Amino acid sequence: MYDQPIVERKDSSPMATSLLAISVVCLILASTLLGMRLRELTIPGKTPTTSAKSWENSALKNTTRKADTLFAGVELPDEG
Repeated sequence: MYDQPIVERKDSSPMATSLLAISVVCLILASTLLGMRLRELTIPGKTPTTSAKSWENSALKNTTRKADTLFAGVELPDEG
């Protein structure tokens, strides 16, 4: 048991440790900013899920209205 060679632990690189710390801080900051943005876009008095459905419905209606306006004067050829 005592005749085994001693294995020394290699020192870690200070640059790698610094980059790891910077990446952790950036991930925490990005998560916080994303949460703030989601809270900003959530309709007051609704849960995020129902708020997303409301946004989806309004966006779909808005896009449909714009498409109808764009193609109002266009005649489509007969399919037959």
